[in-house]
Amino acid sequence: MSGAHLPANWRNRVPTPAVYYAERVHDLGKRNLDGWAQGACPFHEDGNRSLSVHLAGERGHWRCSGPCGGGDMVGFHMRLAGLDFKAAVRDLVRLGPPA
Repeated sequence: MSGAHLPANWRNRVPTPAVYYAERVHDLGKRNLDGWAQGACPFHEDGNRSLSVHLAGERGHWRCSGPCGGGDMVGFHMRLAGLDFKAAVRDLVRLGPPA
């Protein structure tokens, strides 16, 4: 993917939230009936599984009951990898959807 523009269909080309978070969140539990699962937040010292991630939706929302706030999967990847929005999207597109 070259150039400054992102493909119009980039959201269809990123991993599903279930796949993405399973690989990046330590101690991720099973999702509940609403699609949320809890795990250890990678952004702070977390012995209480204070991170909740939404595995059932397309955006992969997350929230930390500690000091870290929340957002969507792109924002999580931006923060985790230290990337700006476009670089994070490009990185997620390279990871691709599950086969």
